[in-house]
Amino acid sequence: MASDAPRSYVPLTCHGHSRPVPHLSFSPLEKDNSYYLVSACKDGNPMLRDGQTGDWIGTFIGHKGAVWQARLSPDAATAATASADFTA
Repeated sequence: MASDAPRSYVPLTCHGHSRPVPHLSFSPLEKDNSYYLVSACKDGNPMLRDGQTGDWIGTFIGHKGAVWQARLSPDAATAATASADFTA
């Protein structure tokens, strides 16, 4: 049974990057309504976060240039990044 109450949305602010963020990618919803987000950033450090709270889970390190895109696999077990340092 669907509720007639309007949905409430809370803005999510995720701190930690030191340069602009050109891309965000969200995983699909899990059975418990949890999901993840990964942010690509010009600081070269893509970050994985809890999608509901914005809590930091981890940072992917190793790129020597800006990261332009980051994606999560459908099960959120794998991430792929694309960087200006010609690596993925």
